[in-house]
Amino acid sequence: MPDQSRVDCMNATHAVEFDFGKKWAESIGQALNYGAQSGRTPGVVLILEAPGDTRYLERVKNVRRAYGLPLEVWAVDREGVELP
Repeated sequence: MPDQSRVDCMNATHAVEFDFGKKWAESIGQALNYGAQSGRTPGVVLILEAPGDTRYLERVKNVRRAYGLPLEVWAVDREGVELP
């Protein structure tokens, strides 16, 4: 990135931050920064390690909705399997 930060995953359309559920708030800021710098859609992949971690996913979705953020959100389990 121009500011010397490093995006976790970037393709032709997205700049994506991968992080554990407990770091949900940080992941939003990082993804938005990467998207702004790259001109790509920001995204967050939350890694949910325990059943109760779904609360972090809901927090990200609530912030996205409340502010109308152009943020794509995915969730995976510890093995990397996408969750609904």
